[in-house]
Amino acid sequence: MELISDLLPAGVVNVVNGFGVEAGKPLASSPRIRKIAFTGETTTGRLISQYASQNLIPVTLELGGKSPNIFFDDVAAQNDAFYDKAQEGFTLFAFNQGEVCTCPSRALVQEGIYDSFIADAVARTNKIIQGNPLDTDTQIGAQASNDQLEKILSYIDIGKQEGAKILTGGARAQLDGDLAGGYYVQPTIFEGHNRMRIFQEEIFGPVVSVTKFSDYNDAIGIANDTLYGLGAGVWSRNGNVAYRQAGRSRLAASGSTTTTPTRPVPRSAATSPPASDARTTP
Repeated sequence: MELISDLLPAGVVNVVNGFGVEAGKPLASSPRIRKIAFTGETTTGRLISQYASQNLIPVTLELGGKSPNIFFDDVAAQNDAFYDKAQEGFTLFAFNQGEVCTCPSRALVQEGIYDSFIADAVARTNKIIQGNPLDTDTQIGAQASNDQLEKILSYIDIGKQEGAKILTGGARAQLDGDLAGGYYVQPTIFEGHNRMRIFQEEIFGPVVSVTKFSDYNDAIGIANDTLYGLGAGVWSRNGNVAYRQAGRSRLAASGSTTTTPTRPVPRSAATSPPASDARTTP
């Protein structure tokens, strides 16, 4: 607050610290509040909606996600800058330690390029540098808390129990020196099918679940087969394919080719179907 004290008048920005029952509930149900915007876990979002409804307070929610990253065959038509960017897009599951609501935590790869694409993706993932976030060479740091670390590790165990194959990672990362004992998780790639819990439930960590699809309709079916509808990425050299995908997906934001959301279509985002605010880059 001291850093912005000379930018905003006193009282414009206020910070209230506390847990949900002692701080969040009174705020969400207070008749003095005129608008609520919340980003966080789905269950909490439902509670906030309930509290706010008592005074008809409008609420904007940005909740959980299980966003698919869809890679069509033509992505690998050439080993060029576009293909390299697609590989970079795959590894975004580890961005910010996977603690991103729109984290591309499901990767759907067309069967014609699946083996070679995933092999390259594993190699690229293994090059991710973990370390002190203040070090400019570091690409991902530690998880936010021990609770989150334990949650991620529990889902890795669930994936193993479900029979998913670990292609890389799958354990807590052990760093040296001052970082020893930190809340680090190895960037993890699971191979399985979309009915597994690791495909269906938000993990909120550097974990991606990959599977293959046969054709366009199969990709759409898998992408939509989840309770979440927050976002997606579509990778294809064919703009028509990307444009069609956005129209048929139940997703709040669908970025094509570069995964950059543009051209919004007025639909709502939700964490259970139906949900869509399709965005594409032709």
